[in-house]
Amino acid sequence: MTHVVTVCGSLSSRSSNRAALDVVTATLRSAGATVDDFERLAEIPAFDPDREEEPIDVLADWRRRLAAADAVVVAVPEYAGAVAGAVKNAFDWTVGGADVYRRPLAVISAGTSGGPFARQMMVQTLTWQGAHVVAELGIAAPRTKSDADGLLTDPPTIAALEALAATVLWAPSADDLTATVAAVLVRFGIDPARIA
Repeated sequence: MTHVVTVCGSLSSRSSNRAALDVVTATLRSAGATVDDFERLAEIPAFDPDREEEPIDVLADWRRRLAAADAVVVAVPEYAGAVAGAVKNAFDWTVGGADVYRRPLAVISAGTSGGPFARQMMVQTLTWQGAHVVAELGIAAPRTKSDADGLLTDPPTIAALEALAATVLWAPSADDLTATVAAVLVRFGIDPARIA
């Protein structure tokens, strides 16, 4: 059974990124995967290398949950043309460790433009840490694709999220992810030679 950790980079209780992640979660669960949603992002302190040896409970929990995952799906809001600070900060704490090394990851961004800069930055950050980013998806103008409660209702968007979830389910058992990861990297101008 595939075990997937999800994390939403938006701290808002009603977020388009959370709505997108909810579709992925439902798809994963309906396929028999277990999903562990990391909801402690706001508790993670600002990255400080001098505190790396400190016993910080939330960081130990974050790393433990990543280590237990077969794959990770991260929803990354784009704020002012960059990736949201809270989610970038969480992954900064994993630099230098093996928390995401060679682990399949997928990146989603829902927002006005579909978060191209946030997706590019997150794919780059994760790739530099040795992660295998196997899928990414931008959802532009998500409010026009949602109902009054903020739930996504647009069939093509839901289908795209379901396809991303299918890739996440397939990736942990794949013999070679090189071509899949390279296709994601090339879309963002990242040299596939970075693949770990």
